Amino acid sequence: MRLLPLLAFIAVSAGVGAAIGVGSAYQSVRPAQPIAAMALLRGAAGAEAAYPHFEIDATTHDFGSMERGSTREHSFQVTNTGNMPLRISVEGTSCKCTVGDVDGERIKPGQQVPVTLSWIAKSAPGPFRQTATLVTNDPRAQRVELSVEGRVTDVHGISPQQWFFDRLNAGEERTASLYVMAFQQEDWEVTSAKMDGEEASEWYRVEVVPVAKNELPDATALSGVRIDVTTKSGLPLGKIHDWVVLKTNLEGADEFPPIPILGSVVGDMHIRGGAAWNKVANSVFLGNVESSEGKQVTLFLSVKGEHAEEIKFEVARCDPKEIEIEIGEARVLRPGIVHLPLTVRIPPGLPPVIRNGSGQGEAGHVVLRSNHPVSPEIGFDVRYTIRRTSVSP
Repeated sequence: MRLLPLLAFIAVSAGVGAAIGVGSAYQSVRPAQPIAAMALLRGAAGAEAAYPHFEIDATTHDFGSMERGSTREHSFQVTNTGNMPLRISVEGTSCKCTVGDVDGERIKPGQQVPVTLSWIAKSAPGPFRQTATLVTNDPRAQRVELSVEGRVTDVHGISPQQWFFDRLNAGEERTASLYVMAFQQEDWEVTSAKMDGEEASEWYRVEVVPVAKNELPDATALSGVRIDVTTKSGLPLGKIHDWVVLKTNLEGADEFPPIPILGSVVGDMHIRGGAAWNKVANSVFLGNVESSEGKQVTLFLSVKGEHAEEIKFEVARCDPKEIEIEIGEARVLRPGIVHLPLTVRIPPGLPPVIRNGSGQGEAGHVVLRSNHPVSPEIGFDVRYTIRRTSVSP
């Protein structure tokens, strides 16, 4: 239900030191000195103490142009050029990048292993940069930021660009349509159209409808279809953001970029709050969060209608799972209207991460489940950025 992946710009930062001479004094390297930082990753000349040495072929990879919905991955090559085993773990990522083949692994002296980052371009056209932070036991490269970057390109042949359901009433069935067109192949067709994810399949019905060429919105299209999406009862309250995945008969490119379903569902339950709550974005904005302190805000779940005093809530899903949700005791304001305190908390001690719902990282998302007979679930986003607490010299 949330906006997948939205995209990031991040600079490489490293808290690394270099041994100078035979002593144990260290020199810090600032992010504004990438050449010096890379030299230190390769090890400084001088006495060879019993240390692992972290060496990497690069810290950034450019994927170039990516069509929306496509997936790319890149393997960075890490080598231990020291004389003790090198340990690497993944501290955090700025998005849904996946890092494999390395977590918790002991790399022997002289051994080389790949660290793989992958990115699915499910976002609006434009540049992106996503990162993963590695933590090592090399005292000169204790934290290393890896990044992948590139540009997401637009998808052509769709009109409009998404299905949109504005203020859909809970339990309401409504149909929205769009056209998918081909401009170079007359016998082009959609062979499969389904929701992205089993859970979303329970909330929508997707139908591919053949149409004549003269019915298509673009007169230059050679062929095309109309795709109807109909909502079903049980769609969670709050923001709608799901995806439809298509396959076509185009050889070598049968996977069509996913197409979004957008909108909102309204009903007897909604969230109220102060400055931290944005009704239009259906989001809690926590802003910058110091890692050592954490942050929390208390909102209110408002329930109205004949079932208001009977409704009970529980947390159904949290992404990421570190977000803490506390639902307080219900208070009856008047017959048919009940408020419940809702505390959203980012606990202290979490690693730096960007989950602010902008181009820098996907927002967190929470779904609450209730015993409401018509609309049992309500979801909302949590937008925040965790920063490492700076230490004064």
